[in-house]
Amino acid sequence: MAQDRSLPPLTALQAFHAAGLAGSFQVAARKLAVTPSAISHQVRALEHWLGRPLFVRAPRHVRLNRDGQAFLRVIGRSFDEIREAADRIRANESKVATVRISALPLFTSAWLIPRLEAFERDHPDISLEIDTTSRMVDFSRERVDLAIRNVDQPAGGLEYRKLLDVRPVPICTAPLSRNLSTPADLALQTLIHISTRPGSWPRWLAAVGFPGLQPKQNLTFDSVPAALEAAALGRGIAMGMDPIVWDASIAHRLVRPFSYRVDGAASYYLVFRKPDLARPNVRACVDWFLAEMGAYKKMRHQDAK
Repeated sequence: MAQDRSLPPLTALQAFHAAGLAGSFQVAARKLAVTPSAISHQVRALEHWLGRPLFVRAPRHVRLNRDGQAFLRVIGRSFDEIREAADRIRANESKVATVRISALPLFTSAWLIPRLEAFERDHPDISLEIDTTSRMVDFSRERVDLAIRNVDQPAGGLEYRKLLDVRPVPICTAPLSRNLSTPADLALQTLIHISTRPGSWPRWLAAVGFPGLQPKQNLTFDSVPAALEAAALGRGIAMGMDPIVWDASIAHRLVRPFSYRVDGAASYYLVFRKPDLARPNVRACVDWFLAEMGAYKKMRHQDAK
């Protein structure tokens, strides 16, 4: 199909919109998963099509000129209208719909999978497609309806519901714990880290009065389940998130070597686009997560008594 010559190319508009919002070709390139030169080429093509510049270019940054600011407002409204129209179409779901969830590996294995039978019983008309990743998903570009993330504060521009507060807790095997009387003993041990949360051990050590303590060795993994598996095999002391860590399949092989209670860790949040609450299946999933987590917290509270 021939392109409508009365409209600029869509790829150029997308590149301009991303660069205009970010004030940077480099940031726009990362957002759209292309090179900065590709963004620059598309923006120049759009400027050529319009017959006038849209950016003021400096050696290390760009900024919109007056025409660019006005055009960005129009393009932004247009993209919003397209997105809302797509959301309305998506809201008209079939009898059996798929809800796509991006969830952290530990949350999925320890909390969600044991409850899938209950979800299927409550919602036989909804199929779940679950992607386990520690990477933050981009709701503007990726096919995901809900995300579960363990963060200090959710990113702006999205809706979120807090699911569970967690706190850091060192964990290891029982034999290894017998060598740990105080946190000072960690200087003779291996600390197991998670690359996505590099500050967990330093914050905990500072909170219990041992800032700057250096262990004998460090061992780093890119996921919580791998770190817990290493700890369960006696390879060192890992940092778990209480209470959900105790629902992991290997939790029976792990103990708390210290009784310190350190608060201030991140929380699990359910994250989604606000318009998606108009979709019955997404709303049903949100309500289910909140109800199940409420029951879980009540159970954990009773167990703690």
